[in-house]
Amino acid sequence: MTEEQKPETKTSSSSESARRSSASNKEATNRETVTKKRPKSQSSETATKRRPKPKIAAGKAVVAAMKQLQLLTTRTPESVVGVTAHNEGWRVTIEVVESARIPSTADIMAEYEVDIDADGDLEGYSRTSRYFRGRTQGE
Repeated sequence: MTEEQKPETKTSSSSESARRSSASNKEATNRETVTKKRPKSQSSETATKRRPKPKIAAGKAVVAAMKQLQLLTTRTPESVVGVTAHNEGWRVTIEVVESARIPSTADIMAEYEVDIDADGDLEGYSRTSRYFRGRTQGE
């Protein structure tokens, strides 16, 4: 080999190694782009800001509401009709037998809304409706 060919070989090998390192840098950049976490969408962030999560679980709020309603009204709760997050606590809708009759289809039923705060304490309650067992509220 002549001396003129040797520098060309060195130049071509150094340019080849530069290309390899450039290609590996691009691959590393692509990997970083893939592994970066994407930000949460704004709709999910605003949804969590609108309604703060209560400290107490819904199941515990239902139990607390049933016990406290029974103590205040002296009536035994029949069933839980609904549970919704309300302010920083829960609103529990409970069905109660207001007046037991024979046959049981003649029982007078009532629905109470009971508000439970974040610590599981009663904030308030109210009777929202009365009806005969087995009848819908529209009848």
